[in-house]
Amino acid sequence: MGYPKEIYDKAAAVLSSRRQYAKEQTLVRRKQIYSLLPQIEQLDRQLSQIGLKTVQAVAGAPDELDTIIERLKTQSLGLQKQRDDLLEAAGLLEIYRDDNHTCKLCQDTGYIGAKKCSCFEQLLREAAFDFLGASGSQNCRFSNFSLDYYSNQPLQNGVVPRERMSTIKNFCVDYARNFLLDTRPALGRQRMVPESLLFMGNTGLGKTHLSLAIAGEVIGKGFGVIYGSAQNLLARLEKEKFTSSYQQEEQQSYLSLILGCDLLILDDLGTEFLTQFVTTTLYHIINTRLLEGRPTIISTNLTFPEISKRYTDRLASRLFGGYRQFEFVGRDIRIQSKILG
Repeated sequence: MGYPKEIYDKAAAVLSSRRQYAKEQTLVRRKQIYSLLPQIEQLDRQLSQIGLKTVQAVAGAPDELDTIIERLKTQSLGLQKQRDDLLEAAGLLEIYRDDNHTCKLCQDTGYIGAKKCSCFEQLLREAAFDFLGASGSQNCRFSNFSLDYYSNQPLQNGVVPRERMSTIKNFCVDYARNFLLDTRPALGRQRMVPESLLFMGNTGLGKTHLSLAIAGEVIGKGFGVIYGSAQNLLARLEKEKFTSSYQQEEQQSYLSLILGCDLLILDDLGTEFLTQFVTTTLYHIINTRLLEGRPTIISTNLTFPEISKRYTDRLASRLFGGYRQFEFVGRDIRIQSKILG
């Protein structure tokens, strides 16, 4: 299954840039070697001439073609050995042979025969995740999530904000560190599946920060992560639904990317414009990923009663029954950071 054209174009542009860079670097290194060993340049010219003679012989198809080809091949092998011996004696053989390609398997073409190279598949995934907002904010890390903004004074319910948030942060650190997907068939055993998480609480309590910190760690492990606000991702899906240009057989929909990514982070649930399509699609995403064992992290400013009232009972039931819930507490850290900073 393929990807939308803009994703293919972005990945292909990276491959093209790599090939151009490799070509330029190879020319630079060859010139440097030729300046040190002029004999190498002469041998390379002779080898090029043999190559040209071979092509001409094949095109002319003389009666003694096999004999000519064999003679040229012998000459070529002799010149190559002479060149390699000189390079090896000078300690330059490996440098000369290095083609400077990023991927040695496909020489940055993206294909091995008719099959996509793993490097191309990786570029396609990265382009897709980036296109849907996977990269997030590079400034949100566990190391700069400060507990100083959370009070040590108990709330009316007895919860101490700093203690609660310290517990949540430590859980998130462990969650990201131990993130592992077991994609093998169950075969009668229990599969290892990271939990889906529901972050709840008022604005500015660190839900997005910790979500992105998890995303950064998980992406660093090589997993595919899609991050985005519920409003933006669902709007994109609705646009795709009603845009005929996305319905080509060889294209992979954004919905399939969201359903199939290793970790989906849906930020600010409840800010999206609610329609029948949005409600249906949201339930489909949540339910499908739970059934397939693909973890999702959802953050929201809504309370339990507000979620139940805004969405269908089925959706609320899947969230409350299938997700591990965390209630963020405290005062808006963005306002406090401005006051204290």
